[in-house]
Amino acid sequence: MMNWTYFIILLLFLPNVLAYDCQEICNLTVYVYENTPNKELQWNLIELLSNRTSTSLPFEHYQYSLSQPSDYFEIDSPVLKFRSIELDREQICNKIFSSDDECSLQLQIFTPTSFIILFKLVILDINDWKPSFSNDHIHINIRENLPIDYRVQLPIAYDHDSSKYNIDHYEIINEEISLKDIFQLEEIHDELRLKLLKKLDCEQRNNYQLQIVAIDKGGLQSNVLHVNITIDDLNEFQPRFKQRLYHTRIPEDTPVSNRSILNILATDDDCYDKIILYSLLPGDISINDVFPFEINKYTGSVYVTHKLDYEKVSTYRFRVKASNVDKITSSIVSVIIDITDTNDNQPLIQINILNDYKSVDFNEEREDFIININENIRLGQVIGTILIRDNDSMMVNRKLSLKILSCWPLKNPCPIELDSGFGNSDESTLASTNYLIRTSRQLDSENGDGRFTVILEARDYGEPSLISQRRLSIVVHDQNDCIPKFTQSNYKFRLSESTPIGFSIGHIQAIDHDLSSTFHQIQYKFLNHEYNRYIRIDSNNGSIYLVEKLSAGMSLNVSVLAFDKQNQSLYDRANVQILSYDEEACLPTFTQTLYVFNTTEHRTTPYELGQISADSCLSTSIPYSYHFVLDKSLPFSIDSNTGRITVTNELDREKQSFYKFFVDSFNHKNHQTSRTEVHINVLDENDHYPIFDNSINNAREQIVFINRTASITRRHEKNQTTNQIFIARIYATDDDQGSNGLVNYYFTHNDNYAYFHLYTNGSIVLYNQNNLHLPYRLEIYARDQGNPVPFNSKESIVIYICDDLKREECPIDESYQQADWLYPSDNNNNNSPLKLNRLSTNFYLGSIFIMISILLFVVIIIFCIVWNFIIKKQYKDEKEKIHQNGLKSSTESYNCRVEARKNLLVSDSLCDASPIIMDGKQRLKSVAV
Repeated sequence: MMNWTYFIILLLFLPNVLAYDCQEICNLTVYVYENTPNKELQWNLIELLSNRTSTSLPFEHYQYSLSQPSDYFEIDSPVLKFRSIELDREQICNKIFSSDDECSLQLQIFTPTSFIILFKLVILDINDWKPSFSNDHIHINIRENLPIDYRVQLPIAYDHDSSKYNIDHYEIINEEISLKDIFQLEEIHDELRLKLLKKLDCEQRNNYQLQIVAIDKGGLQSNVLHVNITIDDLNEFQPRFKQRLYHTRIPEDTPVSNRSILNILATDDDCYDKIILYSLLPGDISINDVFPFEINKYTGSVYVTHKLDYEKVSTYRFRVKASNVDKITSSIVSVIIDITDTNDNQPLIQINILNDYKSVDFNEEREDFIININENIRLGQVIGTILIRDNDSMMVNRKLSLKILSCWPLKNPCPIELDSGFGNSDESTLASTNYLIRTSRQLDSENGDGRFTVILEARDYGEPSLISQRRLSIVVHDQNDCIPKFTQSNYKFRLSESTPIGFSIGHIQAIDHDLSSTFHQIQYKFLNHEYNRYIRIDSNNGSIYLVEKLSAGMSLNVSVLAFDKQNQSLYDRANVQILSYDEEACLPTFTQTLYVFNTTEHRTTPYELGQISADSCLSTSIPYSYHFVLDKSLPFSIDSNTGRITVTNELDREKQSFYKFFVDSFNHKNHQTSRTEVHINVLDENDHYPIFDNSINNAREQIVFINRTASITRRHEKNQTTNQIFIARIYATDDDQGSNGLVNYYFTHNDNYAYFHLYTNGSIVLYNQNNLHLPYRLEIYARDQGNPVPFNSKESIVIYICDDLKREECPIDESYQQADWLYPSDNNNNNSPLKLNRLSTNFYLGSIFIMISILLFVVIIIFCIVWNFIIKKQYKDEKEKIHQNGLKSSTESYNCRVEARKNLLVSDSLCDASPIIMDGKQRLKSVAV
């Protein structure tokens, strides 16, 4: 490349230099068309200079050279050559044109001492480039309803030729003539625009495809520009609903799910903006209420999102709004959803107790409703009322009933009864909803009337029937109504004449059977005041003390009164005899001829059981001792000095509940003995769990098959109003005694009570088949009525109720044996599972036996056919041999060994014509062997 700085300096002096007529600077300009062959691009500098000037200079003697290296030229003096392979105007000039669109190459040529040659090669253009669009496809969006003459910018094509051959115009070459009535190309100031000749309507046509080409001034055509025109929609239409009002009905037990309950649909006539968004506009809903519906904003499907309750809201009125994505236009439609009532509310039991019988911490919301009554309450006394109500509508529930389901403990009758005023409410068409709670009998705390747990069950008659339960705890309070009773009607004490003053003669005792400890305050006093000078009694504990010494042989007979401290009208009387003896003639005697002690089993040993004592009139300094009469291996020991009896080994009432033995008292002075009898009763303690009696099968899970179709048929035949199916009878035992061993049965899950009754005797009855899906699992446990803590069984019974016609659906393998204790001993029950299983087993065994018999028969037939074939072949061979030897078959005899076999089928062999031999009832044939 030439030195541009130097070149600019030369240009500044060029006008002056030209005047010297190539003496210092000589300009040479050559014009050549592009793409001229390289061999023609050579110039003789001598010839060019000779034609340039008239001066006769010795140009041929000059040595020519380039002022600096050139990429395009080289000098082979005096010839200047174009060194590049091709002369390409567009490549050389690279779009850098002068104002006159000239493209040229310049260089400086030096001679050693004379002048400088400025050589300029002007490259003339030819039309060798086609117009070209940079992209073949473009996409533009034009909104509908734009005004006429609206213009859209388009990309232009490029042509590297000079302005002489550059782009002349653009054309739309689509075959569709109507496009030219809509669109027009417009080229202004080197910009290409698409002009609208008509307004566009997306609803009529939403897309156009244009094919545009550029044509240069030489007639060359460019590549095709494909223009994809999308007509953008103008939101000019509102969404339209398919219905003016949407109205539907759904039950209140419709589950919360994604399942549609109502489909709301709207359409839009716009071209593209057809996506409609739905939204809910809830109506007048209370602040505390939750709107239970939701709409899918894309599909218009309405779903239930919260649990419905007919009793709260029976009709929902709201609106649904449909709008476009841009939310410019929208429409609203009204929606009404009616909720239909179902029997989904259990009957409510509301109890109102009179204030006289309410507890201090009375609360109607408590699960355990406590009622306090006194044991002296009169029979038939009203203690409260019960109101049954059901929140379901009368169309669903037309009848309600209430009954006492259970009353525990069972050893005493229930202390209350329900009075509806209609007698037996179950017989009335519309049972009463108001009941009075009355006492059903006289109460007595001392006979076990302490605390009762009453379960009330209310039931409606909807589909399905629902029940609810309420627990009442009736506490019977003890009253001071028991008279103190002496343990003996006559007491007898002996003492020596030398007994010192203040000595405790003996102790008398009265017992008050009132349960409350406040009613046990007993006081004692003498009725005979004349003996107060000799003896006195402790009014609180009944101990009698000596006040004045008694002479030998003196006898005192005193009447003692024991009375209730709070109510002195409650009293008892006993006689006390005190004898004074001479020590020489005195024998020790026990204060009681029979001692009775009570204890409970399983108490921690050792512990003191009680004390026996012998009354001695001798001096207290004379010792005497106690010991068992017989040396038995008793679980007791006795203190020889004090007479205290101690339990040494743990007692178990289930092993032995009663002990009887004798104790002797030995006087060490006169070596006399006295004897008394001791009885010990071991009271029961709740120490055993109920155990299910299933020793036959020793199984915890059982299967019961029922035929519901047959039971319904029998019910219609007998015109019965109830449909009860006996399922099973269970039985559990408890080794405890009394209420401790009394067993009740319960379902583990309370939901089972909606279909099954579980009676106190262990019977299970299916009474409600509505919505009962088989197979069904029942889990039952047993609980005793032990006091103070009842025991649940450590194990439970699981019974699977299965459909007899769909045994394959039962989750347990049918190979389980059915427990005999699950069914009553009914010989007429031909459809019982046990008999069905036995029939199935016999059927399978019979089928196997028949198949084996048929197989053996086929094998015997095949064997006989093969064997007959072999014998015939042997016979034929023998016959041919005889003919060959010239013998006559008629004169030949045969010897056969005959064997008789039972039940053997034989084909027609040679010896098969032998007679049949009868052996008893068996038919025998002779068989050739």
